Amino acid sequence: MEERLKEEVELKLGRKIVSRGDCQLLSDLIFEQQHKQISYNTFRRFFNVDKTANHQPSIQTLNVLSSFVGFTNYFSFASGDPSKVSWELQNELYFRLAEDNTTNLLNFLIACRIQKVPQLMELLTVCFRELLLSKNYSAVHEASRSKGLNLLDLSYSERIQFGRSVGLLLRKISIPKEALIALAENNIFLEMVFLIFVDYSSLNATDTTHLRLMEFISNGEVRLKKKDALFFQCLSYLSNFLTGKPNAIFKTKPQGGLHPILYSRVCSVLLIQNALMKKSNDSILQDLQNKLEGPLENKMDYIFEVITTSLLLKDFGLMEFVLKSEPHAGGKLYQESHLQQVLIVKMIFQLKNGLIKKAKKNLVHINKKGWGRSYFDIYELFLLILTYKLVLDEASRKRVLNSYLQKVKQLKYSHFNKEFLLNYFE
Repeated sequence: MEERLKEEVELKLGRKIVSRGDCQLLSDLIFEQQHKQISYNTFRRFFNVDKTANHQPSIQTLNVLSSFVGFTNYFSFASGDPSKVSWELQNELYFRLAEDNTTNLLNFLIACRIQKVPQLMELLTVCFRELLLSKNYSAVHEASRSKGLNLLDLSYSERIQFGRSVGLLLRKISIPKEALIALAENNIFLEMVFLIFVDYSSLNATDTTHLRLMEFISNGEVRLKKKDALFFQCLSYLSNFLTGKPNAIFKTKPQGGLHPILYSRVCSVLLIQNALMKKSNDSILQDLQNKLEGPLENKMDYIFEVITTSLLLKDFGLMEFVLKSEPHAGGKLYQESHLQQVLIVKMIFQLKNGLIKKAKKNLVHINKKGWGRSYFDIYELFLLILTYKLVLDEASRKRVLNSYLQKVKQLKYSHFNKEFLLNYFE
């Protein structure tokens, strides 16, 4: 049964656990999700990374790992049939959806929440996606505002999972204008979906959900809190930057009271603007440094958007700032996509400084399954850029360049072109 647990953990993690780094990643993710500290050495022994160890795992370790893969404890994992439980709950959910009775549907979901069923997040995301697909917007509003479900009380990792899963659907469906405005003015749906999943791959289009919503907001047709309107203002600035459109002067300064990631977005817009206007970033970086050295939790959130901005601007000084900020994470990861984004920055910075062997060594830790879906296509471009630098023979370089150009053609952002890759490290 322990071997099966190992397989389930590796499946959830998206990689084989074969190194100290893999064990540290697992330790950090468990701390982020469960606020339980299990030493990476414990996992080195459990997954036989330490070949010399002869150690029987404690029940605490088994319980934590069982919880990581969606069970209440190890006993539940060892005695249950997850596929049977999952299908029973899925069938019940589809029955409730077919009833077209929102009260019965909510009662079922609330009962699952109270009982802490391991499949709760899967049920919630499937439910909201089905309601959106069937255009049952009134049920979406009722479910998102349900005090029994209390969506805003989910853990941050769960909210990220929910926002990304529901947000991906918004790429494919068209929501009528009045319904879209109403969803944006629903503070809980706004925070759980629109402010979590941002489709960076489609900021050049005209009919995607986020682009339409940004247009309605700019026209004053949506009533938003000041901070939420600021989020979309930052997004609009980035869209114009990537597509080569002019931006009005961005005069907003980062202020206390903003969510750290929104704070980071404002700083990132100012960093882009400074680069275009050839102004110094000293005051912005000092402000961010003060945040990193302060007593606040989730300090690394303050540079979350700065990570991507450093790559977009080819700003190696900004990349160095990002990498020097890592110790302030305090051993806790914001989420795995954060780790993966920093890893791309680290490898590109290493290549800039001629540390080719170190960059190659880090390449094995790239895990696309851990990339945030919002950023996926953008980071594929940067992975191709560093791969182009790593390969030496002309045939391989040509293949990488062709892949890059195909991705550029798909994204249709004027910011990215052939010269962007060829001159990246100059």
